[in-house]
Amino acid sequence: GGYMNQYLIVSFQAVVLFPIVVAVFTLPYIAYNYHKYGSILSLKVLIVYSFIFYLLCMYCLVILPLPSPEKAATLHSHKMQLEPFLFIKDIIKKAHVIPSEPRTWLTIVLNKAFLVNILNLFLAVPFGMYLRYYFKKSFSQTFILSLLLSLFFEITQLTGLYFIYSGSYRLFDVDDLIVNTLGGILGYALVGPLMIILPSRDELDEVSYKRGMEISLFRRVVSFFFDMAFVTIITILSRPLMKPFHIVRAFEIVTLSYFSVLPILTKGSTLGNFITSTAIVSNKGGRPKFFAYFLRYFLFFGIYLYLPMYIRQALENFMLINTDASKDMGYATIELLVALLYFLFLLLTTIKAALHRSLFYERWSKTKIESTVQVQ
Repeated sequence: GGYMNQYLIVSFQAVVLFPIVVAVFTLPYIAYNYHKYGSILSLKVLIVYSFIFYLLCMYCLVILPLPSPEKAATLHSHKMQLEPFLFIKDIIKKAHVIPSEPRTWLTIVLNKAFLVNILNLFLAVPFGMYLRYYFKKSFSQTFILSLLLSLFFEITQLTGLYFIYSGSYRLFDVDDLIVNTLGGILGYALVGPLMIILPSRDELDEVSYKRGMEISLFRRVVSFFFDMAFVTIITILSRPLMKPFHIVRAFEIVTLSYFSVLPILTKGSTLGNFITSTAIVSNKGGRPKFFAYFLRYFLFFGIYLYLPMYIRQALENFMLINTDASKDMGYATIELLVALLYFLFLLLTTIKAALHRSLFYERWSKTKIESTVQVQ
């Protein structure tokens, strides 16, 4: 019972750590997928994130529970068990088999030494399954990677969590290496029949590439997110050069030059476009006229950002002239109405982008976004 309980506590700690690891991993993962395939397939995401979660659970099982400060103070040696297949002797020792009584034969299976090793074996099975199914690894690669993963865990234990502790609080055991590696190989074998039913990795990639030909709303948003992050970084870095300008003005100058001058130099790609494997092209295909980039972004920022700001400013100025209490109500109503119209306009744009329709600033500047993914 206590043993199982420990596994549950450790799994719970993996659940707590998972969002942090995912947060660190997600941006590069999204960038990689968009750059290679031009899309993100939810099934692939599910497989990859479940793989990370599984590895995290394994890692937590290896390092947790950490020794108490009292115990840590007593650690000084790095303990190793280097006799192969000692676990078989252990199992025999802990079992109480009386050959004439079949009932006692069960003690081979129901003793702690056996159960711990079976658990170690099954812990590594999913690793072999993922390697063969999703990462398309061969038998020998699976064998080597399973051995390396197990070795990594054993070294973590031997070094007392990379020498954070002065001695090892868990035993480095050569049998764990053997059993974990066998688990990886078993996983490789077991996933074979399953691959008949599951969509192959190549089929998943094919769907990704197909979807990558379309410019989805999410792809636009991801591209814009990366672009605005770069614009912010450039604004901060170029601050010393732009001392005469107010920070907001400096941001505007960087934004305009980033979105209009950069694509002229890079054949239609901002860094966000590069990451999501897209480019701004002319409606008729090919490169747009250089002023089309300026027009595109003047319209984009002008209508979505500056127009609502100027309307609001105008309303506020109008309010300062008319300071009649009854007009307050009227002003609030107008402001609400403008906000509602703006919201509806944004909603309409979002729906059109989701349906892969061309947006007003694209029509007026005679430009569009195209996928640059090369299907392999």
